[in-house]
Amino acid sequence: MDEHAPKFESLERRTLHTGRVFRVDHEHLRLPSGLEQRLDLVVHPGAVCVLAETRPGYALAVRQYRHAVEQHLLEIPAGRLEPDEDPLAAARRELEEETGHRAARWTPVFDFVPAPGFCSERLFLFLAQELSPAGSDRLAPDEDEELEAREVPVDALLEARPIDAKTWMAASWYLHHRP
Repeated sequence: MDEHAPKFESLERRTLHTGRVFRVDHEHLRLPSGLEQRLDLVVHPGAVCVLAETRPGYALAVRQYRHAVEQHLLEIPAGRLEPDEDPLAAARRELEEETGHRAARWTPVFDFVPAPGFCSERLFLFLAQELSPAGSDRLAPDEDEELEAREVPVDALLEARPIDAKTWMAASWYLHHRP
Protein backbone atom coordinates (compact mmCIF):
# COMPACT_ATOMS: atom_id res chain seq x y z
CA MET A 1 0.00 0.00 0.00
CA ASP A 2 1.16 3.50 -0.78
CA GLU A 3 0.91 5.36 2.51
CA HIS A 4 1.08 8.71 0.70
CA ALA A 5 -1.77 7.96 -1.70
CA PRO A 6 -4.95 9.96 -1.19
CA LYS A 7 -7.60 7.99 0.66
CA PHE A 8 -10.73 6.82 -1.08
CA GLU A 9 -14.06 5.87 0.43
CA SER A 10 -15.53 2.46 -0.33
CA LEU A 11 -19.27 2.96 -0.77
CA GLU A 12 -20.05 -0.67 -1.57
CA ARG A 13 -18.16 -3.90 -2.14
CA ARG A 14 -19.76 -7.20 -2.98
CA THR A 15 -18.49 -10.50 -4.30
CA LEU A 16 -19.87 -11.46 -7.71
CA HIS A 17 -18.05 -14.77 -8.12
CA THR A 18 -15.74 -17.00 -6.11
CA GLY A 19 -13.68 -19.51 -8.06
CA ARG A 20 -10.86 -21.94 -7.37
CA VAL A 21 -8.11 -19.40 -8.15
CA PHE A 22 -9.63 -15.94 -7.64
CA ARG A 23 -12.80 -14.06 -6.89
CA VAL A 24 -14.48 -11.16 -8.66
CA ASP A 25 -15.68 -8.24 -6.57
CA HIS A 26 -17.74 -5.23 -7.58
CA GLU A 27 -16.71 -2.05 -5.82
CA HIS A 28 -18.27 1.40 -5.79
CA LEU A 29 -15.85 3.99 -4.45
CA ARG A 30 -15.44 7.72 -4.06
CA LEU A 31 -12.06 9.30 -4.77
CA PRO A 32 -10.80 12.26 -2.66
CA SER A 33 -11.86 14.56 -5.53
CA GLY A 34 -15.44 13.37 -5.15
CA LEU A 35 -15.40 11.40 -8.39
CA GLU A 36 -17.15 8.05 -8.03
CA GLN A 37 -16.03 4.85 -9.75
CA ARG A 38 -17.68 1.47 -10.17
CA LEU A 39 -15.18 -1.31 -10.77
CA ASP A 40 -15.19 -5.07 -11.18
CA LEU A 41 -11.96 -6.38 -9.70
CA VAL A 42 -10.26 -9.76 -9.92
CA VAL A 43 -8.96 -10.48 -6.41
CA HIS A 44 -5.99 -12.86 -6.75
CA PRO A 45 -3.75 -14.36 -4.02
CA GLY A 46 -0.55 -13.60 -5.94
CA ALA A 47 1.90 -15.82 -7.75
CA VAL A 48 5.55 -16.59 -8.35
CA CYS A 49 7.59 -17.07 -11.51
CA VAL A 50 11.05 -18.55 -11.90
CA LEU A 51 13.79 -17.93 -14.42
CA ALA A 52 15.67 -21.21 -13.96
CA GLU A 53 19.13 -20.82 -15.48
CA THR A 54 20.53 -24.15 -16.64
CA ARG A 55 23.76 -22.59 -17.94
CA PRO A 56 24.65 -19.04 -19.00
CA GLY A 57 22.11 -17.85 -21.56
CA TYR A 58 19.78 -20.87 -21.17
CA ALA A 59 16.78 -21.53 -18.97
CA LEU A 60 14.04 -24.05 -18.35
CA ALA A 61 10.66 -23.25 -19.87
CA VAL A 62 7.39 -25.13 -19.93
CA ARG A 63 5.08 -25.54 -22.87
CA GLN A 64 1.45 -25.72 -21.91
CA TYR A 65 -1.98 -25.06 -23.34
CA ARG A 66 -3.62 -21.83 -22.18
CA HIS A 67 -7.31 -21.87 -22.98
CA ALA A 68 -7.79 -18.12 -22.42
CA VAL A 69 -5.74 -17.51 -25.58
CA GLU A 70 -6.51 -20.93 -27.12
CA GLN A 71 -2.83 -21.68 -27.76
CA HIS A 72 0.14 -23.51 -26.37
CA LEU A 73 2.59 -21.07 -24.79
CA LEU A 74 6.23 -21.40 -23.87
CA GLU A 75 6.56 -19.88 -20.40
CA ILE A 76 8.86 -19.78 -17.44
CA PRO A 77 7.70 -21.96 -14.52
CA ALA A 78 5.09 -20.19 -12.41
CA GLY A 79 2.17 -20.70 -10.10
CA ARG A 80 -0.05 -19.10 -7.54
CA LEU A 81 0.68 -18.62 -3.88
CA GLU A 82 -1.17 -20.79 -1.40
CA PRO A 83 -2.73 -18.93 1.57
CA ASP A 84 0.03 -17.43 3.77
CA GLU A 85 2.75 -19.11 1.65
CA ASP A 86 6.17 -17.48 1.47
CA PRO A 87 6.98 -16.52 -2.15
CA LEU A 88 10.38 -18.26 -2.08
CA ALA A 89 8.80 -21.48 -0.81
CA ALA A 90 6.22 -21.25 -3.61
CA ALA A 91 8.95 -20.64 -6.21
CA ARG A 92 10.86 -23.73 -5.02
CA ARG A 93 7.65 -25.79 -5.17
CA GLU A 94 6.64 -24.57 -8.63
CA LEU A 95 10.09 -25.15 -10.14
CA GLU A 96 10.10 -28.72 -8.89
CA GLU A 97 6.48 -29.48 -9.82
CA GLU A 98 6.72 -28.04 -13.32
CA THR A 99 10.26 -28.99 -14.36
CA GLY A 100 11.43 -31.76 -12.01
CA HIS A 101 14.39 -29.65 -10.89
CA ARG A 102 15.61 -28.03 -7.70
CA ALA A 103 18.00 -25.11 -7.37
CA ALA A 104 20.80 -24.58 -4.87
CA ARG A 105 20.89 -20.81 -5.36
CA TRP A 106 17.87 -18.48 -5.35
CA THR A 107 17.83 -14.73 -5.96
CA PRO A 108 14.70 -12.59 -5.62
CA VAL A 109 14.64 -10.29 -8.66
CA PHE A 110 11.55 -8.03 -8.37
CA ASP A 111 7.81 -8.19 -8.02
CA PHE A 112 5.26 -6.66 -10.35
CA VAL A 113 1.54 -6.29 -11.00
CA PRO A 114 0.67 -7.33 -14.56
CA ALA A 115 -2.84 -5.86 -14.81
CA PRO A 116 -3.42 -3.27 -12.04
CA GLY A 117 -6.44 -1.75 -13.77
CA PHE A 118 -8.64 -4.71 -12.86
CA CYS A 119 -6.60 -7.36 -11.03
CA SER A 120 -4.82 -7.45 -7.65
CA GLU A 121 -2.37 -10.21 -8.67
CA ARG A 122 1.26 -9.54 -7.69
CA LEU A 123 3.95 -11.77 -9.18
CA PHE A 124 7.30 -12.40 -7.51
CA LEU A 125 10.15 -13.19 -9.94
CA PHE A 126 13.08 -15.34 -8.78
CA LEU A 127 16.30 -16.37 -10.49
CA ALA A 128 17.11 -20.03 -9.77
CA GLN A 129 20.65 -21.27 -10.41
CA GLU A 130 22.74 -24.38 -9.83
CA LEU A 131 19.94 -26.72 -10.88
CA SER A 132 19.80 -30.45 -10.31
CA PRO A 133 17.15 -33.10 -11.00
CA ALA A 134 14.75 -33.56 -8.08
CA GLY A 135 15.01 -37.35 -8.16
CA SER A 136 12.50 -40.00 -7.18
CA ASP A 137 10.98 -37.87 -4.40
CA ARG A 138 10.04 -35.15 -6.90
CA LEU A 139 6.89 -33.11 -6.28
CA ALA A 140 4.34 -34.00 -8.95
CA PRO A 141 2.72 -31.39 -11.18
CA ASP A 142 -0.84 -30.37 -10.35
CA GLU A 143 -3.27 -33.07 -11.48
CA ASP A 144 -4.87 -30.79 -14.08
CA GLU A 145 -1.60 -29.65 -15.71
CA GLU A 146 -0.04 -31.01 -18.90
CA LEU A 147 3.46 -29.57 -19.06
CA GLU A 148 6.46 -30.18 -21.26
CA ALA A 149 9.68 -28.81 -19.74
CA ARG A 150 12.54 -27.92 -22.04
CA GLU A 151 15.82 -26.04 -22.00
CA VAL A 152 15.79 -23.01 -24.31
CA PRO A 153 18.02 -20.03 -25.01
CA VAL A 154 16.70 -17.10 -22.98
CA ASP A 155 16.62 -14.85 -26.05
CA ALA A 156 14.31 -17.39 -27.74
CA LEU A 157 11.74 -16.70 -25.01
CA LEU A 158 11.45 -13.15 -26.36
CA GLU A 159 10.74 -14.48 -29.84
CA ALA A 160 7.88 -16.79 -28.83
CA ARG A 161 4.47 -15.70 -30.12
CA PRO A 162 2.28 -15.05 -28.31
CA ILE A 163 4.48 -14.31 -25.35
CA ASP A 164 3.12 -13.94 -21.86
CA ALA A 165 4.09 -10.93 -19.76
CA LYS A 166 5.94 -12.75 -16.98
CA THR A 167 8.17 -14.59 -19.45
CA TRP A 168 8.88 -11.44 -21.44
CA MET A 169 9.75 -9.48 -18.29
CA ALA A 170 11.98 -12.22 -16.90
CA ALA A 171 13.83 -12.79 -20.19
CA SER A 172 14.28 -9.05 -20.75
CA TRP A 173 15.63 -8.58 -17.25
CA TYR A 174 18.00 -11.53 -17.63
CA LEU A 175 19.39 -10.41 -20.98
CA HIS A 176 19.98 -6.84 -19.72
CA HIS A 177 21.14 -7.64 -16.18
CA ARG A 178 22.62 -11.12 -16.49
CA PRO A 179 24.24 -11.96 -13.16
